[in-house]
Amino acid sequence: MIKLLIFAGLAFYGTEAHPDSVGTEVINGKIFVIHRVDEKETLYGISRRYGVTVNQILEYNPTADAGLEVGQILKVPYVPRSKPQPAQGNIHKVAEKETLFSISRMYNVTVDELKQWNNLADNALSVGQELVIRKSESIVSPQPMPAPPPVKSIQSVHTVAAKETLYSIARKYGVSVQQLKEWNGLTTEELKVGQQLLVAQPVYNKEQPVVTTITEQPVTENSQKEVIAPVVDVSKPVIITEPVRNANEIVESGLAELIDGTEANRKYLALHRTAPVGTILKVRNELNGREVFVRVIGKLPDTALTDKLIIRISKSAYDRLGAIDPRFRVEVTFYK
Repeated sequence: MIKLLIFAGLAFYGTEAHPDSVGTEVINGKIFVIHRVDEKETLYGISRRYGVTVNQILEYNPTADAGLEVGQILKVPYVPRSKPQPAQGNIHKVAEKETLFSISRMYNVTVDELKQWNNLADNALSVGQELVIRKSESIVSPQPMPAPPPVKSIQSVHTVAAKETLYSIARKYGVSVQQLKEWNGLTTEELKVGQQLLVAQPVYNKEQPVVTTITEQPVTENSQKEVIAPVVDVSKPVIITEPVRNANEIVESGLAELIDGTEANRKYLALHRTAPVGTILKVRNELNGREVFVRVIGKLPDTALTDKLIIRISKSAYDRLGAIDPRFRVEVTFYK
């Protein structure tokens, strides 16, 4: 008869007996889970398992305050657990040895977000516990389509002076050191006097530039630019002059090639004909639109092997551009 009352009470409250409990018992109309203490269990761990507080357990088991013994029987007040409903997200069931940190890494969210979404006061988890994983702004979204080339102003380029550091330059322009490193393709914080750095986020222009092919004759202030035809000759480097964005901006289009012997170098480096050492160049792969910022480390030699090239780049920059051919067409942008 007592067992029937117990099962009836459980059905009325819409619950099931915990798989890690001995059973249940109804005392004065209140449902209790009968728990047998296992090795290394604590009052705190048991309270977390059944969703109650330590004080609630001690209220009905006053002798447990002196310590727990293996095999000891505890009457734990039953608290119905409502299944968490995901809000624009998923449910994750905690596996053995998982932590809030490992779960946050799995879903690319923060530990604080997990605690907030699941009303957790600390980092303790139980095997089988269900956690709500909501969609967060920190979740990595698919990579967008390549954007048009950035439009830069001369004010976005800083020339490194003596005793300047990435930290002092970042403070000067109100940006972070990490942003400076990303915009300039730097893997270390080492700088050289005269080196040019991008110090502002690129602003993208929706209008694509009009490409016009120019002769390779040197252009002086008094000479005229002879326009041959609006067709790009893939065998010769050309200079794109339309539209004119900035008097100090130089945009070139032509062939790029890999710098031999840079396979082990992770830096984004380049050899260029006219840009001074330390200049930051933006290189765009015209085939797929991918871009990378490189730093000039030397002059591109004038030889028969390089007469059709406008730039040579390191292996890391080559891979960043997604290049697959020994020579490929690129657009190079930099400032005087």
